[in-house]
Amino acid sequence: MANGNAEVTPLRIGVLSALVSEIEPLLGWVGQVRRIPAPVGLLYQASYGGHELFLGVAGTQKTNTAAALQALITGYRPDVLFFTGVAGALDPELAINDVVLASSVVHHDAGVLYGSPQVFHPFGPRIADEAAEQAALWGRVNRFNSDRGLLRAARQAAINLTSLAPDRKFKEGVIATGDQVVFSSEKRQHIQEQFEALAVETEGAAFAQVAWTNKVPFLVVRSVSDDAHEQSLSAEKLARIVSATPIHSSGEETDHELARTIHTVAESAAALVLATIDELPDHLPLTDLTDSADSEAV
Repeated sequence: MANGNAEVTPLRIGVLSALVSEIEPLLGWVGQVRRIPAPVGLLYQASYGGHELFLGVAGTQKTNTAAALQALITGYRPDVLFFTGVAGALDPELAINDVVLASSVVHHDAGVLYGSPQVFHPFGPRIADEAAEQAALWGRVNRFNSDRGLLRAARQAAINLTSLAPDRKFKEGVIATGDQVVFSSEKRQHIQEQFEALAVETEGAAFAQVAWTNKVPFLVVRSVSDDAHEQSLSAEKLARIVSATPIHSSGEETDHELARTIHTVAESAAALVLATIDELPDHLPLTDLTDSADSEAV
């Protein structure tokens, strides 16, 4: 990146999504796309704005995301990381196609469940500390804060995009992650109240935790595909979600409603990711990257 009179240094930028439908908008907008080997999921190498991009499809939920991101970091050592895709809205002000920038990401399903009636006490996983000689694990970190420099760049990108699409809202706040796909008015209210979250999804906190552990600056960006309410879950959509049939495969037409919806809505988050990358030379000199280990025990 620009540093005084130094020339701009191209970055190695990793972008992950859970589904092909979520990454395809980016594959269509960037240049020199080619498939490259990946031990987990799908991975493409591309270029954009002079930077080298690694665009990956991890698969859904936490374990796939963590495995794919660690493989990406180990194999290609990106300088910054983005996760992009769709989410369910918890904030009633959010509508379909609105975009949430994660100020932080939290595991909503990590903790202890006890008693009858049930009581849930959230807390984060114990994380290995390489500096500890005797204690193998330390603390409980459950809330992972996005890099402040990337957030500044994303805010400016959102301002730029708002001028082009004034009907689309961009909000910044907490995104909650769990392995359950939520379509429940009771559950969505619980998550919103307990974590003050704007949206809920199934990958972001795992992505953030791996990025944080590897000390790579990260940002999670989600566009709203539904309101996480049972009324928005049709029988066809439920059948497709629980089915072993792929929602959408690379290179095939989006021949059913769920894949078309995800692809269309995912474009909003993907557009913000590219617009944020456009802002990086102005906002993120490589020497000034915020320490991504700026997170909290919860």
